[in-house]
Amino acid sequence: MKRIFFLAIFSTLLFSCANKVPRLVLWTDCVDFVSYTELFNSSQDKIKVITIYKDDLASEMPPAKNERRPDIIAGAFLQSGMQKKYFSRIDSLFGKNALSKESFYPSILKSGQYNEKQYLLPVSFNLPALVFQTDNYNYAQNPFLSFDDIKEISEKFNKKDGTGAYSAMAFGSHWNSDFLYLIFKTTGVNYVVQDGEFAYTEDAFQNAANSISEWSEQINGGVRNELDFAFNFLYTPFYEQVQSGRSLFAYATSDKIFSLTEDQLKEIDFHWICNDGKIQIEDDAVMMGIYSASKNKAAAKKFLLWFMNEDSQKKMLERKFAMNLRTQTFGIAGGFSSIQSVNQKFFPAHYRALLSNLPSGERITTPQIFPENWNGIKRNVVIPFIEECTRKNESQSSQLSERYAEFVEQNLQSKSLER
Repeated sequence: MKRIFFLAIFSTLLFSCANKVPRLVLWTDCVDFVSYTELFNSSQDKIKVITIYKDDLASEMPPAKNERRPDIIAGAFLQSGMQKKYFSRIDSLFGKNALSKESFYPSILKSGQYNEKQYLLPVSFNLPALVFQTDNYNYAQNPFLSFDDIKEISEKFNKKDGTGAYSAMAFGSHWNSDFLYLIFKTTGVNYVVQDGEFAYTEDAFQNAANSISEWSEQINGGVRNELDFAFNFLYTPFYEQVQSGRSLFAYATSDKIFSLTEDQLKEIDFHWICNDGKIQIEDDAVMMGIYSASKNKAAAKKFLLWFMNEDSQKKMLERKFAMNLRTQTFGIAGGFSSIQSVNQKFFPAHYRALLSNLPSGERITTPQIFPENWNGIKRNVVIPFIEECTRKNESQSSQLSERYAEFVEQNLQSKSLER
């Protein structure tokens, strides 16, 4: 696998300090941490942090013997079976004059635990949404849309021409593979790797597949109609799709929405997608922890405490906008902050669309703790399997276990070639 290393550039003078000043190494797959460590380094002279970019953190663990070990690791998919394996306990960060557990979103903080012990701190997360043109607000006035809401609204919006073909289709569940996946993961489908075998909750999976097939058939006349409509009309970016008037909704996550320019956002709005009143965060929530083999754990804890400070994150947002980095990435580390007060106090000032559309902490929930290497498994195994299973007229789906075995074998061959 191609690996990208990015070393944050600091001035020579910055590292001419006495040898006693701890120099921490931070590995991350999130480029925003370059800016954050620069801000931290300029705020004090007792600890210095070097940021190294890693394209795929999970595949880099554990570090190679000839490579300098990280002290801090920050990135996506770290909680996927990795807490106890690679990270130090950080329960001592909570308490008097330190962090408060109440300041975090409860379910997201819990996802960084193993056996009720804290190994990872949540940094940021994103939420699933449906984007629509502001002229169509009368179709979707509830800021929280369930799957049943989407189906009901879609039926009212759909139109056919004189030949019986759809001239307007509100939304197709097969237009976006990530939306299909969202339905499965929020309706009780869990995945597990045990003893080298990949398994899933088959009854819940089949129920979800049947529900999606019924949705396509009853609302849009079948999967083929959805795919044909997408092929004919939905070849532009998601925000332009709804501006055409042919479709009502387009699926997007919060990071994609808020990486748009002000002009691109001008005529669109969005509503969060929920199930049973809950909005489930995206799988790639950014977490941060201290590597278990670090020799600078005390200094690393000071960085984590600084990072999770409300005032520090306010400065991170201000720096992003002052440097015109607003459309590069969204918010803190590419998403909403894991600290509730930061989202409530500072995000609406920078992202005006959130003034009346910021979900409360009670609505936010997290997915299951996934197996290691989940991003690769999801993209190469699970989503293709879901697509086949929900297209009844397509080729016969191969068994998920067979797909997983092929994926593992390909990974082993790839790593062998790299060596």
